[in-house]
Amino acid sequence: MNRERLHYLDAARGFAILLVVLGHIWETDQPLPVLIYSFHVPLFFVISGILTAYTDQAERPAAKRISARVKSLIVPYIFFELVFLVIFGLRNHFDFRSQHAHVYDGLFLSPLNVPMWFLPTLFFAELFLIFLIRFTQNNVCAALICLALYLVPFFPGTAEFLPAALLRCLSSIGFLAAGYFSADLVRAKNPPALLLLFAAAASGALAWLNGKTGIYKLTFHNPALFTLCALTGSFCAIFLLKKLPQEDPLPLRPAPEHNSRGTLRLVSALLVLIGRNSLTILGLHIIVLRILQEILGLHTDSIIGGLLALVGICVILTPVCWFFNRFLPFLVGKSSPKKEQR
Repeated sequence: MNRERLHYLDAARGFAILLVVLGHIWETDQPLPVLIYSFHVPLFFVISGILTAYTDQAERPAAKRISARVKSLIVPYIFFELVFLVIFGLRNHFDFRSQHAHVYDGLFLSPLNVPMWFLPTLFFAELFLIFLIRFTQNNVCAALICLALYLVPFFPGTAEFLPAALLRCLSSIGFLAAGYFSADLVRAKNPPALLLLFAAAASGALAWLNGKTGIYKLTFHNPALFTLCALTGSFCAIFLLKKLPQEDPLPLRPAPEHNSRGTLRLVSALLVLIGRNSLTILGLHIIVLRILQEILGLHTDSIIGGLLALVGICVILTPVCWFFNRFLPFLVGKSSPKKEQR
């Protein structure tokens, strides 16, 4: 079934990938990185859950669902991990032992290109949620099962007898389910901006109180605060971006208005374009960041240096995204341009 594209979710995905890049640029425990880490990855899973519901994935044949997600998630995972392994090998003279170890880790969802952990985690979490919904035929029952699984990583000692990759999947299922079961509400409602800003500010204060968290390292501190900040930050971001002008930005052109609305149109268009290329940015931004830091000598610890690095990464990856979209779309999880136009 063809559905109208939800541009604000593309914009939210663009906002989320910018936060991911900034999180890898500022790897400190300062207030801004702590705020970013409190919700940037959960935001991705919430968006994916909303899109899973919106596109009726649970109604599609199982074989088609699995095939589509292998093409859109697992193929890019393997490709970007291989790119990183080659670059790592060049830097380390292809030491067989270290290369072998990293290939092994990649197979078990602990990739050398660390941000790539998100793709197989989303793959397994999404398929589990879809099959659970089909099996139970009851949203309340499915939601309770997802909640129970989400709570497992919070129990002390689970990391000692359960693989980290499995615990990440369980944690991610909670946010994916939150997006899935709230999809109709997100599409129907649009809370006041003042309320959203207040909630976001309160969430930021609680995030600072809880400290730096992250699903990848299974760092939660206070589980209640972690969950509250992750969900509040995610939904506030989505609803605030929903207030931007909603239109297809392609082709990107200057807005006719020379006022605040014209600026909002431009911001919305840029975020949508970034969101539609978020997978390529996810796979390659660490490489570009290391080039900026180690070869060009850019100091990224400060706010200004970090923002310059963010701009540099976006500028450098713009032609790369165009190249993959135009000539090798299957490597970045996309259909051919002709199919996307249909």
